[in-house]
Amino acid sequence: MRLFDIQHFCTHDGPGIRTTVFFKGCPLHCIWCHNPESQSAATQVLYSRTRCVGCGACGGDHHSNPRVCLYGGMEECGYSATVDEVFEEVLRDEPYYRHSGGGMTLSGGEPMAQAEDALELLSRARSQGIHTAIETSGCGREQDYLKAVPLTDLFIWDVKLMDADLYLHYTGGNLNAVLDNLEKVASAGANLLLRVLFIPEIHQEEGIIRATAGLLSKYPKARKEIIPYHLLGNSKREKLGLAEIRFREPSSAETEEFRNRLRRSAGFSG
Repeated sequence: MRLFDIQHFCTHDGPGIRTTVFFKGCPLHCIWCHNPESQSAATQVLYSRTRCVGCGACGGDHHSNPRVCLYGGMEECGYSATVDEVFEEVLRDEPYYRHSGGGMTLSGGEPMAQAEDALELLSRARSQGIHTAIETSGCGREQDYLKAVPLTDLFIWDVKLMDADLYLHYTGGNLNAVLDNLEKVASAGANLLLRVLFIPEIHQEEGIIRATAGLLSKYPKARKEIIPYHLLGNSKREKLGLAEIRFREPSSAETEEFRNRLRRSAGFSG
């Protein structure tokens, strides 16, 4: 499988203390992505301008071979690992899962873009009694999501943008396919947390508010969260040599008003 990180002692990717496995590669290319290094499955080189001393060892090509850098200004992002290797690392933190009610979360990128390996990891964790979660865009094959339902304690599902044309424009994906997968997973009895992105320039249009509220009200048993946009992805875009993408970060008051508009529109209580 292709990964770009495994992080230990995470507390925002599901309940308790968790080990989060970050898959590298995603079928979407969300312009606002806060992990832009996760989009390509290929190994990439991240260049840190603040660590560069201008020694010239790289010949001025800051995205070439990081091994020539003497000061850590360049680093590889992306590597291959086996299921055995990854699960061995997950098991290292098992005592913390037991104590805190935590477990393993698969994130990305998009874990379901590497469904065979993702399902095997979920199966192994389930066999060890480890809580499992998937952070997903919903972009994948229906049959893979249905296979994941009995192996997954929590689906953390991104609600990116409830307008099919804008969804295609900003992510390159098919909104209807994502919503079909969500309906199938919910109907199969999955435990859902719906995470709603909020970018003021995009999500405050009344039609999008109504469509988003309608989706949330369709799944009353699901928990809901609002995720305000932030600019942290731009520091990684710089390291990748990509142009800055800048939307406006919402204030806490704007985020609360967005939540209230959803609540007024369709009884959203998150």
